[in-house]
Amino acid sequence: MARKVTDKDIMDMNEVYLLCKTYSGVATATGWSASTVRKYIIPGYISQKQKVQYNITIPSIEDTIQSLLGCAALCSVTEEEKEELAELWKDMLI
Repeated sequence: MARKVTDKDIMDMNEVYLLCKTYSGVATATGWSASTVRKYIIPGYISQKQKVQYNITIPSIEDTIQSLLGCAALCSVTEEEKEELAELWKDMLI
């Protein structure tokens, strides 16, 4: 019975192809036929070893809420600013 190509097999074929650049070389290294290898080579494949791993921390919802509440003060308008806006509005209506 024929072997089934797994996702790991496909990844292995593509990793080897990045190194040797020939279907026959991949076939020799992996034990698959060159025609099978040709079916599973992914154009533009990026090595899993070269992928960048990002270490990011996602703030908790509590931290996010506190941050937003801190910004609320920036959005408030003083009485003096309200008066200035009313005068500006009157000038714009003329």
